Amino acid sequence: MSTAAQQNALMLAAQIGVNEAEASERLKRTVLVTAEPGWKSAWAFEVGQLLGRTVEAKFDLDDTAPDLEFVIGSSASRTEARRMYADLGAIDASISLAPTGRHFDKPHGLHAAAAACAAAAAAVYVVIDDTALPAVRLPMRLDYAQLGIPQGALFRAIELSDAVMAGAGAVAHGFLRAARHLNVRGELAIVDPKVIQGGILNRCMYLRDEDVGRDKAVALAERAQSDFPNLALRPHVTAFKALVRDRGRSPQTAFVTVDSRLVRRSIQLEVPHRIIDASTTDVRGVVVHSNVMPTDYACLACIYRHVPEELARERSIAEGLGVDIADVRVGLITEEIAHRIVRTHPSFTATELIGIAFDSLFRQICAEQALATPEGRQVLAPFAFVSAWAGVLMAVEMLRSFAGLATTNYWSIDPWNLPIARGRTLRPRHPDCQFCSRPEYEPVIRKLWGERAEAR
Repeated sequence: MSTAAQQNALMLAAQIGVNEAEASERLKRTVLVTAEPGWKSAWAFEVGQLLGRTVEAKFDLDDTAPDLEFVIGSSASRTEARRMYADLGAIDASISLAPTGRHFDKPHGLHAAAAACAAAAAAVYVVIDDTALPAVRLPMRLDYAQLGIPQGALFRAIELSDAVMAGAGAVAHGFLRAARHLNVRGELAIVDPKVIQGGILNRCMYLRDEDVGRDKAVALAERAQSDFPNLALRPHVTAFKALVRDRGRSPQTAFVTVDSRLVRRSIQLEVPHRIIDASTTDVRGVVVHSNVMPTDYACLACIYRHVPEELARERSIAEGLGVDIADVRVGLITEEIAHRIVRTHPSFTATELIGIAFDSLFRQICAEQALATPEGRQVLAPFAFVSAWAGVLMAVEMLRSFAGLATTNYWSIDPWNLPIARGRTLRPRHPDCQFCSRPEYEPVIRKLWGERAEAR
């Protein structure tokens, strides 16, 4: 099975047009993180953790010269290597190839988490040093006001009741890593039917090597629980729809982190009251969406409506694994399908394939095909900082939604650069949406959640 390093290499190879072996060599480049003592050192450690899931990151000097030294705060550099600089305070953060101005006051933890994503993106860009990567505009200044957090929202309690997080992958990890800086209370169900594959360790920040083979929902709940003294994380090894059927009701709040357009649409069809969603598009984009039912504007199924690329992606996966498109739409590999896959890929046993997602297996064993076609590249996994950005911005959207001030419902962000507040938009319904365009859902929505009480 594929490793985290291989997943990073496949993504980098796809981005810069080299083979997997050359991409692997690029990712062995080392960043030495040098930071002033105190809270900035703690922030530097968070940056280093993100970096270390993609390239080599170290905090201590050794006999090997780094390819880049990342100097944080007022600390003096320790090597003659190429340098990058960062500093942060209560208002903003700065990242540059030249020494930055001094920042003093400690930022809120969520602001610092956002700054860590920006710093990690810039460091990956500089140390890989290839113009085929998405361009990073340096110097950069992250003005926290651009995140659009409502005044006072960072310090208000968020009470979660009847809340479900769909998916326990990288975006879910990023969301909880960001939300740990907030006063979140109550109970959150974490729903995911899959088991952990080694490849996802490149971006799931709570996981460790020994978690491979465990249930994703169980491992995430267990690893993250200590960060949430007032929030109980309840894992469920099942699908969102199955949990709703078991409970007999739609949830008040659904945090959606799954990596399938089809599954996103199916979640909207379960009619949660509130949806907060974040997704990644390889390493080039992060999209955030929210809605509260009833709404006159776009729902999750509008945002992720069916597009022709979905069929091409399914066909590519089916051909690579030796199964039918109908099999791929099942989502997880069953025992019967596993036996058919083994006939095409005899190096595996059916037992080890049962319960794995089709796109995960495709990434692991069809690397050449994944790199060769646009639909194949759709299943490649993003770098850690991209998923972390999605999680941070999802936490921001939670604050906006719970404050009742989310006057927009869509935000597309370039994870290599900085979020821009004016990029938020209010998307209308799509006329062909399989949820909004069906009048039979209107009485269901009214019965569950009442009449429209807001412009959303």
